[in-house]
Amino acid sequence: MLGVFGLAAAQAADPPPTQPAAVPRAIVLPDSCNTPDAMAVLPDGSLILSVPNFTDPTSPGVLMKIAPDDRVSLFCKLPLHPQTGGVFPMGVRQAPSGDLYVADCQVLDDAPNNSRLLCVRVIDGKPGAVEVVADRLNLANGVAIHGDFVYVTDSAIGQTDDGDVVSAVYRFRLDERDVQIKPDGDDPHLVATLKTVCREVPVGADGIDFDEAGNLYVANCGDAVIEKIVLNEAGRVVRQEAINAPGGMRSADGIFYDPAARCIYVADILANAIWAVTLDGRVELVAQDGDNDGSAGQLDGPSEAVVRGDELIVANFDRVFPGSVNTQPDKPYTLAVISKSARRPHAVPAASGEEQAKQ
Repeated sequence: MLGVFGLAAAQAADPPPTQPAAVPRAIVLPDSCNTPDAMAVLPDGSLILSVPNFTDPTSPGVLMKIAPDDRVSLFCKLPLHPQTGGVFPMGVRQAPSGDLYVADCQVLDDAPNNSRLLCVRVIDGKPGAVEVVADRLNLANGVAIHGDFVYVTDSAIGQTDDGDVVSAVYRFRLDERDVQIKPDGDDPHLVATLKTVCREVPVGADGIDFDEAGNLYVANCGDAVIEKIVLNEAGRVVRQEAINAPGGMRSADGIFYDPAARCIYVADILANAIWAVTLDGRVELVAQDGDNDGSAGQLDGPSEAVVRGDELIVANFDRVFPGSVNTQPDKPYTLAVISKSARRPHAVPAASGEEQAKQ
């Protein structure tokens, strides 16, 4: 299968890999990887990249592997959904066991509640069986792992009476399998709900991550805020509030917490930007580009940024949304590599207590 992606089958005969060039730069993906989305950072510096391929679904969604020297290869295919005939991997994270948990977002299907949370068993670094952790999610999106649990966001589970989008966070034991989610927010695995008032971007809970203290952070995509959720040992919400003031970012897609910098990197897919949000709610601009094709390491509709050493690796989702800087999906399909030190202050205040209470 590696030949499909233009890679030599006999890896042992390859010349020694060269070190990546200085940042910024582009990691170019095969043409079959037209919509890269999220990444799991492995202990050796490799990345597992989810590729749902929404732009051209004739290429089934896959997981790719990015080596520390930026070489790209297929990690594994995923089983097609038995009802929809497709698979669209989005959020992906690695458990302490090495297994990968993957959100399968069936957003292209007209029928609701067909999304899944999958587990790819990993043995000696190689993919094994793929198991269904949970089914009947609506728009499975971001994934995080903390302790003995895996958490997944569902970006839309319903609406309030006044038309706001309601979204959710669910959690499952790492060993749970074949859970059938009860619709309408009536499921014991439900941890928290979010409300999104933005009508132009009716997408709620998106990226998700934890800090070292066990606080949960969820990106409210349409409202462009990061919500901090404090949980008790039973996984119930003790406190929930937005940490940044609305208006600084245009959207909040994938997020990644960096304990070294004590900030959350946020992909703003509408503004074609990456932001760093500190835990006290200050927003700083890391990188932003105009409309482009991503070939020179620019941002091109970013969906998530993760930390690898001193670099940020950014998935260029490269899709067009109302009001987005990006105007068309175009080749090459890329990841952008930028320096963490590129972060610079931006005049966006933290949310006040009054603003937090309004969220």
